[in-house]
Amino acid sequence: MNIAYLGKIQLSDVDLSYLHEAQKLADITYIMEICPRFLKGPAFNIERVYNKSGIFKAVDIYPDFRRYAEFIDINKFYVVNTCGRLWQLKSFWTHFLLLLFLIRHRFNIIHLVWPPNIYEFTIYVLRHKMILTVHDPFPHSGLDTFIVRLRRRFAFWFIPRFIILNKTQRKDFLDFYHLPEQRVINSQLSCYTYLRTIDTSHCDRLFGRYILFAGKISPYKGLDYLLPAMKKVHHVCPDCRLVVAGGGKYHFDISQYQALDYIDIRNRFIPDEELVTLIKHCAFMVCPYTDATQSGVIMSAFAFNKPVIATNVGGLPEMVLHERYGLIIKEKDIDAQAESIIKLWQNPDKVNQYSEEIKHSYNNGELSWGKITANMIKIYKSSI
Repeated sequence: MNIAYLGKIQLSDVDLSYLHEAQKLADITYIMEICPRFLKGPAFNIERVYNKSGIFKAVDIYPDFRRYAEFIDINKFYVVNTCGRLWQLKSFWTHFLLLLFLIRHRFNIIHLVWPPNIYEFTIYVLRHKMILTVHDPFPHSGLDTFIVRLRRRFAFWFIPRFIILNKTQRKDFLDFYHLPEQRVINSQLSCYTYLRTIDTSHCDRLFGRYILFAGKISPYKGLDYLLPAMKKVHHVCPDCRLVVAGGGKYHFDISQYQALDYIDIRNRFIPDEELVTLIKHCAFMVCPYTDATQSGVIMSAFAFNKPVIATNVGGLPEMVLHERYGLIIKEKDIDAQAESIIKLWQNPDKVNQYSEEIKHSYNNGELSWGKITANMIKIYKSSI
């Protein structure tokens, strides 16, 4: 069984963590797009696109990727590289080259993790071999554009089988896209184990206890509820600090919170070394999302056995089992945010209990990558 796994740099945290286990069980070639638009992701921080377009072995043109040589098979790691000012037009050519690459290597399965962009449509020639992991059954708030809807419609029309990562949205997904039950397969995420490979020995750490919000700033992330909640927390727990780590444009007035000494706002790209350091040493993490599907932030927290306070949206309650791996609270509720933070901040024994539960379930239990990848191999075999 010969499998092509077409990953995305913006999903490289889950891709690497999955491939670390899956490549032990099957012959899987990892292929990722690099272009001026897609240079930075959770696991990769590329400063400049290689100056030739085409299909290359990843480490031949980006030697820094060798850092993962002990984690995945880098001899089976390729990039679709597109450079230059007119890279969108060139991408049609490089993805035609990708089609030839896929045909030449006679892959039995082509596993996609995102609906193809328009310049990738040529690979639909091989649609009968495709499986698509649907990370977002429905687009997040503010991201539902005409082009996104077009790409999704084509994907859900052409591709024979889909993998969905939470059960909560399964029925709505099937109904909205008029898909038969047998085309959609249930799976799940495990923790982002690739983060454990990151060397943080040279990184400065914060002293004292703090809680952490991490990830790209977007309206659906709910920071406009978390930050006012922190004012309430401060009145009860003046030693509680919040770190907000992630770049993006705020959709509300952030200035009043920037002046508060118990809130540390880092509005910029956060490299892996800094992120891992922040996660390792935080008390717990918060995900105050107003809508969601799954959350990579939660899986990053669980890689280091950190409990999470999350909202009751999308698949988050499936990931953060209430009172087992953290707390699930009502979305868009400032008081609920404040009360939950205070509850965990004042009860470190409960935090430790949740940490042990995460460690048990995600390292070797039913939620480990070992279990998930074994089921995925069965899915591949049934799709040939």
